[in-house]
Amino acid sequence: MTDVATHGIAVPPRGGFPSLRGRVALTFTAVVLLACVVAAALLLSNAVTERKAIRDRALGTAIALSFGSDQEVAAGNALLKGLSSSPALKAGDEKAFYDQLMATPIPEGSWLILQDLEGQVVNTLRPFGTALPRHRDFPNYPEALNRIRERGWAVSGRMASIVKPGATTIALSLRIDHPDGTMKGFITTILSQNRFGTILGGQEIPEEWTRGLYDRKLQPIATVRAAEVSSSIPVPDALGTRLASADANRTIDGFVEGIDERGIPVLVAYRSSGATNWTTVVAVPLALVNAPITGILWQMIGPAAFLLLAGGLAALFMARQVERPLLTLAHQVMEAKGEVTELSEQLLALQEEERQRIARELHDSTAQCLVAANLGLGRLEPELRLSPAGLKTYAGIGDLLDRALLELRIFTYLLHPPSLADDGLRATLQAFIEGFAERTGLEADIRISDRVDDAPSDVQRSILRVVQEALANVHRHAGASQVHVGARLVAGRLVVRIRDNGRGMAVLDGSNGRHRMGVGIPGMHARLRQFGGDLKIRTGSEGTSLLAYVPVLGSSLASVPRLPLRIVSRFRARWVGG
Repeated sequence: MTDVATHGIAVPPRGGFPSLRGRVALTFTAVVLLACVVAAALLLSNAVTERKAIRDRALGTAIALSFGSDQEVAAGNALLKGLSSSPALKAGDEKAFYDQLMATPIPEGSWLILQDLEGQVVNTLRPFGTALPRHRDFPNYPEALNRIRERGWAVSGRMASIVKPGATTIALSLRIDHPDGTMKGFITTILSQNRFGTILGGQEIPEEWTRGLYDRKLQPIATVRAAEVSSSIPVPDALGTRLASADANRTIDGFVEGIDERGIPVLVAYRSSGATNWTTVVAVPLALVNAPITGILWQMIGPAAFLLLAGGLAALFMARQVERPLLTLAHQVMEAKGEVTELSEQLLALQEEERQRIARELHDSTAQCLVAANLGLGRLEPELRLSPAGLKTYAGIGDLLDRALLELRIFTYLLHPPSLADDGLRATLQAFIEGFAERTGLEADIRISDRVDDAPSDVQRSILRVVQEALANVHRHAGASQVHVGARLVAGRLVVRIRDNGRGMAVLDGSNGRHRMGVGIPGMHARLRQFGGDLKIRTGSEGTSLLAYVPVLGSSLASVPRLPLRIVSRFRARWVGG
């Protein structure tokens, strides 16, 4: 079924117009704001690009530092693999192997150690044959020994040197096996903190940025801030939380925001190496990361404020020059609309009186003439008994008179309702609908709340007319067999619904689906709009549904200003006389 909704026309407000001066100022302000927003969007786009470049540079630096430390470990591992194939080592000639270690070129600050499963055998920092530390002298030696045994090689975390007091060292060890494949011991090269500090300092970055290399327990191996190399800058807590649940043997990188040891908010770019379990960190103060965006915002505030102030003053000056004549014209238009509205209300009142007068005239005069004609026709029946053709004509005329009298009674019943003042809206509607259904043969379902009698009398009168007009349309045009009428008070409104099972409203133009409407529906709209109400109609092949509603608080015809008596008398004379 195709439904068409018919909406009422909004009643123009009776109050004053908004200030033209304010409207112009708001319009100009909106234009200036839009221009500022467009400019800010373009500048912010560039600022976001700069911010992303800072983040990418920080992460790229962290990755490059991680590669540098991994390569340093790989170089040390390659050195140890070369030494592990020494004939002196395989022959068990510790003195010859010691001499070979002493002759091996290694980075400054590093040294070499040969160790068995009990402790150090030779150490290039000590003469051959000198007493050397045992594994038990190091608190974490079982963990380190197990890592070398399982992986074949291992790199330690930061630790203090016993042989070289005061030095912070990192040990890179390679497993050495017996001919039968069992572990014999391991060769170790000590990597100095200064060497990794050199790697960290090799990347040119702003002085405010902090670089750091941290072991598997996130203890600092080497850190650089403002060209100062140390091992005293801890990793931000936020990074420790992020890496706590990560797989230590998997290389990962990314960003995390946190607070450094100075209490400064920082963006931390990091890379955790799965080969060494070390993590390189580049910490950038968030103020520097967000500087492009905050700078643009501060740059925009001044010009935007100036434009708004200057534009507002210019708009107010311009509007002041044209506001007075336009407001005068607007008030004149509103007064004219008010007069038209009041005139429409008076015309509806005159129409109500004229409908009652016509109903009385039809009932008292025309209906009586039809009854008299029917009675006169009845006297002719004996004269026409011998004429079959005359009897047929007689019967046809009688039927026409009966039908005309029925239509006239229905019409007068529609024009002249029962008394609302005496019976109230509910009883009046009930009696009217039942009488209408009896006269037209419609099956009526009536559901009317007792509370409808609480509505003002002028609202009740208009609602009654809307119901009469709607039922008249059902009788004349719908071809319906059933009609439902409901009325009740809901949320401060008197709501009436009328629904039939007819053929729907006729289509005037098939190309655009417009429906034919006479004067009845616009009249119902006018009656409802004078009280702030409205009318909705949905129609289709399964029938038509009409919904009318009127606010019942503060809507009374008594409160509507009346036209002067001379204007009312003039229209009354034209309406009644014409």
